[in-house]
Amino acid sequence: MTGKAATRVVGALLAALLLGGCGGSSDGRAGGDPTPTEDAPRTPDGPSSEDEPADGQESDAAPEDPEATGDGDGGIGGLSATDLAWTQLMIPVNERLLPLLETVGERGENPDLRDHATGLVPRVQEEITALRALLEEAGVVYEDLHRGHNMPGMVTEEELSALDALDGAAFDEEAVAHLREFLEETASVSRSETDAGSHPGTIALAADLDRVRTEQIAELERVIG
Repeated sequence: MTGKAATRVVGALLAALLLGGCGGSSDGRAGGDPTPTEDAPRTPDGPSSEDEPADGQESDAAPEDPEATGDGDGGIGGLSATDLAWTQLMIPVNERLLPLLETVGERGENPDLRDHATGLVPRVQEEITALRALLEEAGVVYEDLHRGHNMPGMVTEEELSALDALDGAAFDEEAVAHLREFLEETASVSRSETDAGSHPGTIALAADLDRVRTEQIAELERVIG
């Protein structure tokens, strides 16, 4: 997965992971207005009769205030689209790190690396719990929108299988590469959430996670010498 480090999820691209790049809505649409069909009724001037103001009145009403609804960029439950995208990305990325940590804790040649991986397990689990709590509070039912994806920082089944075929120093080297990428990528995407997000609780969690990742990267470097 080391070749994915250049693929950064930042700003609007973070929301695109959820709203565009990872499929449409639950009714099968990717979002936006549906394309009119040839059979759609139209006035002689072209637009559909549904677009005309009722009773001859002009459509001069001000659009609904996005800030008043709390979901002006497509979010729900107080979470913006960016907040949702970050949360629903971070959950599976963290969950898929756990098998790697467990494997390193059992098979790592470097005892300090084994201890480091074992110590990360409860901290990653705590992050998953906090992320799921954000969705629950917003009334969002979590769904793994990244199933089968190979996102930056995400450990795949194929990579775990390749790691299983290694031993000794080669195992440690490959495991460290995956772990470092996870730490760096999740820190990067969390910084993007702090810049582009809008929900205070989500931004605070992202900022805290970014800070923790900086500490964890420094600890990993110390462990491997």
